[in-house]
Amino acid sequence: MASLSGSSSKKKAAARSEALRKDIDFTEQTWEPAKLYAHFFNLDLNKGLTTDQVMQQRAKHGTNSLTPPKQTPAWLKFLMQFTNFFALLLLFGGTLCFIGYALDQSDPTNLYLGIVLYVVVIITATFSHMQESKSEKIMEGFKSMIPKKCNCLRDGQIVVVDAWELVPGDVVDLQDGSQVPADIRVMTANECKVDNSSLTGESEPVDRTPNLARDMAGNLVTQPMEAENLVFYTTMITTGSLRGVVIGTGDRTAMGQIAGLTTETVNDASPIAQEIEKFVHLISGVAIVLGISFFFVGVGMGTYIIKNVVFVIGIIVANVPEGLLATVTVSLALTAQRMAKKEVLVKNLEAVETLGSTTVICSDKTGTLTQNRMTVQHCWYDFKTFRTPAAKNSINLKELMEEKTLEPNYNREDPTFQKLFMVASLCNNAKFLTVGVDGEIFCNMQTDTHKADFNLLNVDCTGDASESGIVKFAQPLEDQETFRARYPKVFEIKFNSTNKWQLSIHEQPDSDKHVVVLKGAPERVLLRCDYMMKDGEKIPKTPELEDEYTRAYEGIGSLGERVLGFAYSELDPVKFPKGFAFSQKPEPNFPTGDLVFAGLLSLIDPPRPGVPEAVAKCKRARVKVFMVTGDHPITAKAIAKQIGIIDQDKIDQGKAIVIKGDDIRDWLTVEDKTKQTALWDAALDHEQIVWARVSPNQKLLIVENNQRRGEVVAVTGDGVNDAPALKKGNIGIAMGIAGKDVSKEAADMILMDDNFASIVNGVEEGRLIFDNLKKSICYTLTSNIPEIGPFLLYITLQLPAPLSTVLILCVDLGTDMVPAISMAYEEKESDIMMRPPRNAATDRLVNSKLIVFAYLQIGMMQALAGFFTYMVVLNDYGYPPWILPWKGLHWDDYSILCTWDGQGKPSKCGYGCKDPEWKNDEPEFCDGGCKIPFKDTADPFVEFTETGFRGFKGGDEWSGDEVQMTCQRSCSWWASIPAGADKEKYLISPQEDAQFAIYCADYKADAEAVDYGFTGRDRITSVAPAPTGSFYWWDGRPQWYPNVGFQKAALAYAQTSYFISIIVVQWADLLIAKTRKLSLFEQGMQNGFMNFGLCFETALGCVLLYIPPLNQVFGTRPLAPLHWFPGVPWSMLIFLYDETRKYLMRQEKDGWIERYTYW
Repeated sequence: MASLSGSSSKKKAAARSEALRKDIDFTEQTWEPAKLYAHFFNLDLNKGLTTDQVMQQRAKHGTNSLTPPKQTPAWLKFLMQFTNFFALLLLFGGTLCFIGYALDQSDPTNLYLGIVLYVVVIITATFSHMQESKSEKIMEGFKSMIPKKCNCLRDGQIVVVDAWELVPGDVVDLQDGSQVPADIRVMTANECKVDNSSLTGESEPVDRTPNLARDMAGNLVTQPMEAENLVFYTTMITTGSLRGVVIGTGDRTAMGQIAGLTTETVNDASPIAQEIEKFVHLISGVAIVLGISFFFVGVGMGTYIIKNVVFVIGIIVANVPEGLLATVTVSLALTAQRMAKKEVLVKNLEAVETLGSTTVICSDKTGTLTQNRMTVQHCWYDFKTFRTPAAKNSINLKELMEEKTLEPNYNREDPTFQKLFMVASLCNNAKFLTVGVDGEIFCNMQTDTHKADFNLLNVDCTGDASESGIVKFAQPLEDQETFRARYPKVFEIKFNSTNKWQLSIHEQPDSDKHVVVLKGAPERVLLRCDYMMKDGEKIPKTPELEDEYTRAYEGIGSLGERVLGFAYSELDPVKFPKGFAFSQKPEPNFPTGDLVFAGLLSLIDPPRPGVPEAVAKCKRARVKVFMVTGDHPITAKAIAKQIGIIDQDKIDQGKAIVIKGDDIRDWLTVEDKTKQTALWDAALDHEQIVWARVSPNQKLLIVENNQRRGEVVAVTGDGVNDAPALKKGNIGIAMGIAGKDVSKEAADMILMDDNFASIVNGVEEGRLIFDNLKKSICYTLTSNIPEIGPFLLYITLQLPAPLSTVLILCVDLGTDMVPAISMAYEEKESDIMMRPPRNAATDRLVNSKLIVFAYLQIGMMQALAGFFTYMVVLNDYGYPPWILPWKGLHWDDYSILCTWDGQGKPSKCGYGCKDPEWKNDEPEFCDGGCKIPFKDTADPFVEFTETGFRGFKGGDEWSGDEVQMTCQRSCSWWASIPAGADKEKYLISPQEDAQFAIYCADYKADAEAVDYGFTGRDRITSVAPAPTGSFYWWDGRPQWYPNVGFQKAALAYAQTSYFISIIVVQWADLLIAKTRKLSLFEQGMQNGFMNFGLCFETALGCVLLYIPPLNQVFGTRPLAPLHWFPGVPWSMLIFLYDETRKYLMRQEKDGWIERYTYW
């Protein structure tokens, strides 16, 4: 039953996910009013629902609120951070350390190591937890947009209710400034306009009427977003008023669909996270295979289990780059700081590198590619089209007018232009907002307009976007307040959706005639004109002149610009003297026809400065830029052509296309998923694409289908409608100024200046960080071989361990850390934006060539340097290299015994007998080894005579009797020798036989007497037996008594020197990792932090060596200065080798060396 339930819930989730990606299923916008009223309890629009009906609807549809997503408890999210492979591996290694310490508490090294590994995991998990899961904040952002109160008609009374109380069927009244509390069907409206920009991206408010929307063919419009009789949850009424019926609440609203898509959308792992995961799996697999393999090799060779456990720990610690995640995190954070200086706020650190891997940028138009303000682009007068540059001030206007351009500029002295300027200035209610909320005047437009550092384009205005654009166009020519003051307004007819024009009447200076000025839709304005102006003279309107006008109008309109017509007339002063009471009710009491057509102004939301250059840079970097907008296809195409997103030659070649939301809607009706996918692929095969009139769910589908094709997608947006796609994209980029809180929470990065060009800077930084991470990892990996090598030789040749696990951590988490991080400060290579985006399948963070370079080339040289230094130091303490094999497993426990040649050098060495096992009440003798008898003395029980070690008779062929004759000499053993046997064969001299007789007299008589000697003692090892005649060997000469402490100290000095040799060769490794092909002499040493890193790792090495308390913790010793130098020649060799390799690569492009060693 549980599995059936789970399957059912998965199917429901999949069905919900698919439904969210389709248009919201409203049909009420196509119903006649009678049908709508009948659907809601035969609703009376003047009475509303009854209380009982409201309760029925709430029981059926729930409250008008958004359903929050299911939340995972914070504590469980934190614990889940410990379940990733990297964390589990380190925890496993730490646990082995604690087990090792529990089995042998004499050495606290394993305890320290386990603690360090656990701390690394906890810190990493804590940071990852802080970076994860933004769903709750996103939903909070949606909640903050929900209206609080609204006017509702219930039981025949207007009541103020909380928005969450609304139900389908409620009658709601909304005025200008009201926020729409639900999805509502408009039933009556008075000059109503609504701002849909947060949903559709349209910068202009749109008209809303009770009419059923129809297309050009007269068919009903079924798409809710295109219906002019619907207003949507959380949008804003800008002008007018309406009464409507609620048709959708809560999750069943356009905003609810967006919220559902946003919280339902699952983020894929970032490219850098995927790369690191693959790298960790690879390196961890190597560590585990090596560890387990050599564990069983050790067991097969008879090594103690505890020794093998320590060995496995060493292999894992040496292979796994414990500092990798810290290095990556710090590198990303440093890059984020650099991005912040470029007005880019990075919320998710991994997003920086993702941007560098981006292959497709799906960019919103309004506010991102464009300035989000309507600007006058062209004017048409005297039957010619002119350019109208947008100026920041009057000085800037003069500069712009003097620029040489393909289009001619208007001439402010032309009499027709002066009439057009007059009409545009007077028939306009927009004013500059120059006074703050506290009453403080922050600018004076009359004087500030003439200042070179003033930007009037950034000053907010009252009025709609078109009027604001016109007043900003006119202000640099003449101060608008001053100009309007000369023409006092005496009457006005405001714009309405029926007339589609606006009219005002003004007095004129130096004239007793009133002037009528008219602005509106060009075709409506022209209908009211009998004359047209040319060269300052009015001429009768003719069909030929109308044709010229039509060609101009259509030509400007094809550029995606909004065109307005302007006309005027002067009234007879006799009929309309000053003080005349103008009126429009019931009909205008003055002529509204017989006007003179002055010209056209066209407006568009223009591209941001720098955007065309940024798009061109993306093209060179082989990054596709798709425009994705809710705006009209003609406008979208015009802007896209201006900024280079689509090129005319690509359109002619069939490689560029404009795709409408209706096209996507048609694709979704195809039931065959294979055919549907083919339709998407056919569209996405185009090089340049503009997606216009798309809804939020369609934008999400665009992102998903690009990702399906293997693209790394960056998504930009500022509205609530962009939130699902922002969250789904490999990287979401929100706008800091115009962006809604929801979009900012869903995004990974925020452009604080809303400038698309900043994204291109991010692409550059992202590519740089991938390069630098690659260099950092190469630097880090090279030390793996000198870290792994000691353990491999420890278990195979049983050398005394050249390096301890704690010192490995000192390298990985200490000396290597700052130099590795310093790679983040490296400057970019000159061709970084000329390369194509990296192919995630082939251009890996860690590829085979990098592994071969780091392990088999540089790593091997580093390991040889370490072993050379280690052997030099041990030799200086009296232990030459040839005696070291097979001595390592017991080096810390027993003194070695050696014979020597004529020059006083040890020749053969090995181990003798183990320590005897004494009972609690017995005195302890020979712990650490028995003393060798002096000349002319003897001790029959020990394994030595005055000539040295007795040896194991029979050479390498061992038997219990032979071990007994050397290591188990006791009274019982002596008494067991057959009478009359040759005692010499039992390694008993006459003198020793006499001593046995004295000490063992009681035992000879009574077998139950005290048994003197060493019973049950075994040899130390069968692999390296001490030769006959050998003496203890320490301090470079034979000794009469053991000194394990000296032996251990010598090894500690040798391990310390190995550690220092890694630092010395890492100097060269850091320098060669700075570049992948250039010579160091070309790149230079300008990276100050790297220079600090070189000093830091050296200084840290000194601290670990020469501060006594740290010697105890890390097992280091204060090396003699001379012992720092054996690694220097190897460091020089590494540097010269790599410089030679790079030189040969540069000499022969795509040659053998580049193909096989360029990582």
